[in-house]
Amino acid sequence: MGKFPTRLVLEKVPKQIANEKRRKLKTGKQNKRKSISKERLVFCDVNAFATNCTQEQLPDHLLRQCYSLRWQIEIMFKAWKSFFKTDKVKKMKIERFECFHYGCLMWIIASTHLLRFFKQWCLKEYKTELSELKFYKLVASMRQEMKDVIKSNQQHLYRLLERIAQLLERTCVKEQKKNRLTPLQIITNLA
Repeated sequence: MGKFPTRLVLEKVPKQIANEKRRKLKTGKQNKRKSISKERLVFCDVNAFATNCTQEQLPDHLLRQCYSLRWQIEIMFKAWKSFFKTDKVKKMKIERFECFHYGCLMWIIASTHLLRFFKQWCLKEYKTELSELKFYKLVASMRQEMKDVIKSNQQHLYRLLERIAQLLERTCVKEQKKNRLTPLQIITNLA
């Protein structure tokens, strides 16, 4: 495997954010039994970004935005794990596990298609962005209802989709955090 030149960019964070990072570090589950070094606590004063992109390919001022977009992938995996219980597998025969696994993947794919559809719809209708985590939480809470509708006729499906659309506007809008861009805003700025 070849070596790539790597660039490390450090970004100083505001004191309030650094203190919050230290607090989380000290109260985190994995750190309760360990002592935290002074160096690690000092490192909370910065964000560190490592990349193999050159300065010309990815200027420092865009690095944070690109990393925050990358974080969206982690959010999707977290949502799938949390709301579809992909990590909760009991001991069973391999054939049953495969059925469970494929069923879970089909449920994730169907939900992800619904998310994409409703994200576009909310942007067009309300000029708002949906929260992936809130959407998957809503879908997970309606799991049984969705299963029942799939087994029934098309009219029930339309009513369910209308109900989901009504709930989305009230419960699944992505919050605009102070001084932070949403992923869609970042993509728009980068384009």
